[in-house]
Amino acid sequence: MVIAALACTAAPREAYGQLGALVSPGRLSRAHASLEGITRCLTCHAAGQGVSADKCLTCHKPVADRIAQKRGIHRNVTTDCVSCHVEHAGVDAELRPFDQRGFDHRAQTGFPLDGLHAPLTATCDSCHKSRSFLSVTTSCASCHADSHKGTLGTRCETCHTTSIKFTESRLRFDHSRTAFPLTGSHARVTCTSCHVDTRTYNGVQFASCANCHTDPHQPRSVASCASCHNTQAWRTTRVDHSRTAFPLLGRHATVECAKCHVQPAMKVAPRAGTCATCHTDPHRGSFKQDCKACHDESGWQKGVFDHSTTRFPLVDRHAPLACVSCHKTAVGTTVVPARGGRPAPGRGAIATARGVAAARTTATDFRGLRIECVSCHTDVHENELGARCETCHTARSFEVPSFRHARQRAFFDGQHRALRCVDCHKPPATSLTATSTRTGSTPAARTTPAIPSPRIPHVGLARTSDTCVSCHQDAHAGQFGTRCETCHSLDAPKFAVTSFAHERTRFPLMGKHAPLACSVCHKVETRSFPAGVATTRRYSGLAIECASCHQDPHGGQLDQGCQTCHSAESFTIGRYTHLNASSLRAFFVGEHLSASCTACHKPAIVRTGLPAVTTYRTSTTCTNCHTDVHRGALGPRCETCHKP
Repeated sequence: MVIAALACTAAPREAYGQLGALVSPGRLSRAHASLEGITRCLTCHAAGQGVSADKCLTCHKPVADRIAQKRGIHRNVTTDCVSCHVEHAGVDAELRPFDQRGFDHRAQTGFPLDGLHAPLTATCDSCHKSRSFLSVTTSCASCHADSHKGTLGTRCETCHTTSIKFTESRLRFDHSRTAFPLTGSHARVTCTSCHVDTRTYNGVQFASCANCHTDPHQPRSVASCASCHNTQAWRTTRVDHSRTAFPLLGRHATVECAKCHVQPAMKVAPRAGTCATCHTDPHRGSFKQDCKACHDESGWQKGVFDHSTTRFPLVDRHAPLACVSCHKTAVGTTVVPARGGRPAPGRGAIATARGVAAARTTATDFRGLRIECVSCHTDVHENELGARCETCHTARSFEVPSFRHARQRAFFDGQHRALRCVDCHKPPATSLTATSTRTGSTPAARTTPAIPSPRIPHVGLARTSDTCVSCHQDAHAGQFGTRCETCHSLDAPKFAVTSFAHERTRFPLMGKHAPLACSVCHKVETRSFPAGVATTRRYSGLAIECASCHQDPHGGQLDQGCQTCHSAESFTIGRYTHLNASSLRAFFVGEHLSASCTACHKPAIVRTGLPAVTTYRTSTTCTNCHTDVHRGALGPRCETCHKP
């Protein structure tokens, strides 16, 4: 080491080269030749740790990217590079140790070498011109010249394959994959007939036949050549009328062409928008829509009109009705030229001054009929419920099998659920004899005789009240108003009171009041009630003071309410505390404190004519209870000397 150091000191550049040759295990490959020398070792080697994979990938960035993406042959590599790529084996050493002939190009790269590419597996450098295998792309243009100059995009495989030469692809090109498949005579046309420039295949116009073919029909009578022609043959021997705007169906199929095509079809196209173009309208313009709404080509008299397309579809009992049941026959006149100035012979002909005949004609009038039910049926409700009979009735039977009121509420439950309509909706004293006169827009309809209807009692549906007293007698003579449901239930038999809450009144029942029967307080009286004079149990207007039911044992001495001292629990007083005990604190001491109530409060007659009652308004002077032994000599204030 000392010798090496001295040598480096003497000639540094030569010493490094000699020392590197001594230390290095061998020469680097030609690819890494720029890293030779002892001063470049740490470019790949980590101090004391050997070759670092991180340093390798710093230079080999494409490989690092493929490892991160887990693609190609490096997809399973972790961090060890030197296990496969061994350096210091000489200038001509191969750093890519794999069998190029046995390399599976499809599995490792995703780009199979098949067809005309198969021979390239023996010579990798046919495509990989540089040392790196990662610099080559899979696009065709990277190896082949694009004869289409980019006009067909970059996906050459859309038309070309590796199984045949590129120049032969047009012979096997599948034109059905394009927007214009070649069928019939088009399949036999050469490519250059349409693609004049063999380098350009896009941009050929084909939306119209006229883009390639000359139109011999001038002026044009149809919008599309395909109406008569197809690709099998340009010459047309028979016109397929189903491909025109007017297909020939039913009886139209047997009509000769000349009946409609008076002039050549290629010059003048017959009008076929409406039936009236060829046929006379027997309805005289009654219908705005075309005849085909009711008739078809199978026979003019066999048409079936779809009444569901009108404002009044025929369903249920309306469906089997004949048209004339509603649509009456109208009588009109038709002016007919006369022969020789005389009326034309015929039934009903009328002579005129101008030498023409006016013949009476009849036709079914389909115009102006009303669709309201009352235009044909009698309104037994006399317009109480409006004109919309279908709200309750249907055309199935015209009866009301199960009517549900519009506002379903508790009123229609319980005892009311089984009621019939007439139980609430009462008929008047007299019944209505109903007759019906069907009206229409024609004179014949207006003169139709009246049709008698059965005697149906009129019921006042809309005017029926839903208050209880409108059907039930008020046993309380109006004491509770009209809201009987406040106490009575529809679910209880005979609308009994299930649970009356007395606590919601001004006098809640508590204590000994709670078990009392209603009749104890509410007596049967004959008097004037809100509904008039009646004999019934009185519930309203009762006083709630204790004296209204109980006798006052105090003779009116105490003006406070009884509840000041008594409660409904027992009506007795356990221990009484004087109301003025605070101001008489000095009085209630000693023997006064233990004295009984009767010692001070004696029975006395407080009012003339009344029995004696306990006196509660008592004086607190000593002489009121005790005898003054001094006979007043010392004044009335005994407490000055005596204590109880």
